[in-house]
Amino acid sequence: MYQNPYIKIKPKTKKPYTEIFLVRHCNPDYSLESKVGERQMPLSKEGRKQRKYLTKTLLTLGLEKMYASELKRAQETAFPCAEKIKKEIIIDGRLNEIDWKNWSQIKYFHMSEKKRAKHLKNYRDLDNQLDKMQVIARRALADIFKNNKGRRVAIFSHGNFIRALLTGILNADVIGFLSLEIFQSSISKLVIDRDGYIKISYINDVSHLPIIPQEDLFTTLHD
Repeated sequence: MYQNPYIKIKPKTKKPYTEIFLVRHCNPDYSLESKVGERQMPLSKEGRKQRKYLTKTLLTLGLEKMYASELKRAQETAFPCAEKIKKEIIIDGRLNEIDWKNWSQIKYFHMSEKKRAKHLKNYRDLDNQLDKMQVIARRALADIFKNNKGRRVAIFSHGNFIRALLTGILNADVIGFLSLEIFQSSISKLVIDRDGYIKISYINDVSHLPIIPQEDLFTTLHD
């Protein structure tokens, strides 16, 4: 009888399982950025509409702990849910957006890693920068996991942080980072067993929205 070869290497997982929901903030009002600054941008009218649908889904998840970055758009996204379930929003600066302006220099997806290192001038430097970003994201997750074993936790953060965390779990390089899009108002789910075995359950769920967010896939990849 055929047996799935995965059975031979599958680790023995142990309960309790910790469920981590990575939530990217809803759409911010970019028109106010020059006036209030990037950190203090509130949600836009569209963002508040997205938040209404997002909150409805979040209320079904049985959340026991909520974390958010220091940025206003992440906290505003989290607030209605926290208010309804009477939970404190724990502010953690490690969840802030990661400013990485040089990523657009790498755009040759068809190359092997060996060829990238040889032909792309800044590939190694950028990959090393990503390694550091991934370490920061994984350490933040590790601390949250350590303090919330067996709980359901929501982390309200930003596109680059979530991408750094997910690609860190997948051990992906800068090309993997660039190849992953995270929608505003999306939910991605991690499941972690008692000893730290981790699974990515799903990425980028926006099924709660009546209209899929406009893709900003290549807005940072200008020639």
